[in-house]
Amino acid sequence: EGSRSGQLKEIFASGTAAVISPIGTLCVKGEDFKVGDGKVGPIAQKLYDNLYGMQTGKVEDYMGWVYKLGLKA
Repeated sequence: EGSRSGQLKEIFASGTAAVISPIGTLCVKGEDFKVGDGKVGPIAQKLYDNLYGMQTGKVEDYMGWVYKLGLKA
């Protein structure tokens, strides 16, 4: 109903292998529902930018989630 009315703006999934995976279409009981405009939404983009930024060291990891591993030569 939220897709039909336009109230559903964005859906995304998050995991360890893929930081953020936006969902543009949702299939329910064989019927496809477009989510928002089918593109990455502002919340998913902000989460991606922050999480990926922490992984690459470009954004401060204020939660202490990132651990540097020492490799022996």
